[in-house]
Amino acid sequence: MTALIIKDIATLKKTFLLSFVICIALSAYAIYSKTLIMIPLMCAFMPLILNSIAFGYDVQSKFEQFAFSMPIKKSSYVFSKLFFAFAFSLVASIIIFIYLLTEGSLGLDKIIILSLLSIVSINLLPAIQLPFILKFGAEKGRIIVMITFLIIFAISNLLKEKLDIIPNLIDTFSLYSFNITTICIIVLFLIVLGISIKISIKIMEKKQY
Repeated sequence: MTALIIKDIATLKKTFLLSFVICIALSAYAIYSKTLIMIPLMCAFMPLILNSIAFGYDVQSKFEQFAFSMPIKKSSYVFSKLFFAFAFSLVASIIIFIYLLTEGSLGLDKIIILSLLSIVSINLLPAIQLPFILKFGAEKGRIIVMITFLIIFAISNLLKEKLDIIPNLIDTFSLYSFNITTICIIVLFLIVLGISIKISIKIMEKKQY
């Protein structure tokens, strides 16, 4: 799996680095303009672009036929396609955690919950999207990508009109204990992620190369 991730990074080296720079710059602007909710939305957008380009490259270069003629597990290929989402979710959660901790207006438990939510939200869309792209291919998968973009765009516009969503989330989570909230978030995410990975692996195993 590590070799597959390195391959994707090497293939998209300039785009990957540029995406990270843009992500950091826009995160700084989001903090300055006090629209913190835009950080996870923006970081969810970046891996979708990178994955779309990576899948297109794999198809164009017929990488899958080459890769699976060698002892490379199809499960490793599936896991490698979730790397970009994980990387950007980690960046977003760290930025949000450090900012809220420095600001000092929230307790540590609430900061951790918001950081976990950013990880979950950023990884969720790519996880749901992955089986469709593997099933229908890169060309038809672009339609799925466009639909996902529209979903993110719609959510971002909705949240711009409701900038008090973070305080509302905090008030909601305050009704429950920290441990229960954290466990529920993690368990729900792992269930969705597990289902997505299992379906994706089955799709890959049924393909003939």
